[in-house]
Amino acid sequence: MAASMRRWILIPALIIILLFIFNRWGVNQMLDDRWRSKVMRFQISCVNQTFAIFMALFNWFNLASLFDTSNVNARTGDEIKQNRFKLHFEIQWREIANWKQYSVKSALWRGFLMTVLILSQFVYTSFSFLISSNPYVLTYIFFLCLALSIQLFAALVVYHTINSLYKLATRKSSHLRRPSRFPKIAIVLYALCIIMVGFNNTFKLPEIKKVNIPIKELPRHLDKMTITFVSDIHLGPTVGQRSLEQVVHMINYLQSGKIQLLIITHVYNLYAQLTHYNANFIKMLMGNHEYYTTDAQNWLEKLESLGVKVLHNSNVILNGKGDTGICLAGVDDPTADAFRYMDHTMDIDGALQSCDKSSPVILVAHQPKAARAALQSNYRLDLVLSGHTHGGQMFPLTIGAYLMNPFYAGLYKYRENSHVYVSMGTMYWGIPVRFGTNKEITKITLVTKD
Repeated sequence: MAASMRRWILIPALIIILLFIFNRWGVNQMLDDRWRSKVMRFQISCVNQTFAIFMALFNWFNLASLFDTSNVNARTGDEIKQNRFKLHFEIQWREIANWKQYSVKSALWRGFLMTVLILSQFVYTSFSFLISSNPYVLTYIFFLCLALSIQLFAALVVYHTINSLYKLATRKSSHLRRPSRFPKIAIVLYALCIIMVGFNNTFKLPEIKKVNIPIKELPRHLDKMTITFVSDIHLGPTVGQRSLEQVVHMINYLQSGKIQLLIITHVYNLYAQLTHYNANFIKMLMGNHEYYTTDAQNWLEKLESLGVKVLHNSNVILNGKGDTGICLAGVDDPTADAFRYMDHTMDIDGALQSCDKSSPVILVAHQPKAARAALQSNYRLDLVLSGHTHGGQMFPLTIGAYLMNPFYAGLYKYRENSHVYVSMGTMYWGIPVRFGTNKEITKITLVTKD
């Protein structure tokens, strides 16, 4: 037992140490910014894929025997006690090969579970080989299998934690008898319900959220100015042309204000659908996924060639019809710093230092942690607009999104005169499941603060 535990602790530790050395002396020394970004993106993909494999194995060894008959899965009390703490990370191919020993129900369940867990490993493949103007059915299947694996894993972790705490508190031990299968059946049903309801929610139109935000010293002629705020469209394997067209139609419906702000990923694809608008009314910002593609600079140049102002650590003055206005600024995403991508960086000074402190200032910062950094500076900030969190997209990821971000979703008041608004995202990333969160397009109305 001790040797097995040491092995499965030392192997991940060794991998982490080697990756650290490779990053420190290899990746960081690369002179080509794009190649450095590509290698770092590959490392992130490897980490995510490793965790997906770990989840699949954990789910398999916890749930494969769910419908086995007692004679197939029988073990003596001594055997169970001996292996109670042993970590099983090897697929028992002998059990799979001897499929005739199982009942029909057990064989069907094992086949279904194995299919789901195997298909969940092909998610990253779809980013390279299954990109089309509209999603393939196979891509949906891959991502839904991953979502199911995540739900099963999370529920099983909670179940084992509660079970262990209960045994510790009551000092009861049940290793001599076969545990009830009811809790694990409930876990499977729970996970399936979450996925079915969440998948259905992704086909609903984004909710139009209307928010009034008071701004101190707002110029009279800009009172009741509206901002249509669009964030995190994430065009990709499961979000395609049809979804994009729906978003554009909704933007058309809301086009009644003096400016449109869009914080999105894959920004050029959206603007291609909005070319009938005056480019002066559209301001865009790079998010983290622009840097994951390692092609952010080309996107920036293309957008600016079309007359669109990308808020690349810069600002513009929104005057309306008067002499005074609002300073609208934007900062690059912190991912640019992590990837050391060309001259891109989260430069709060560059974005805000030329703003007049006597006029209202609105900052667009894709990640809430960038919003917090700006609010802690000495610059005037009346409103910060962010996205990125998706509200966690689905439970239990919502817990992680809440804990890892200083601002989670919705409107926050910061000190006396500042506000932060975090969008839950107009679409979703990858996994086509929304449970406990909503897609949104936000219509913000600026009003004079009393």
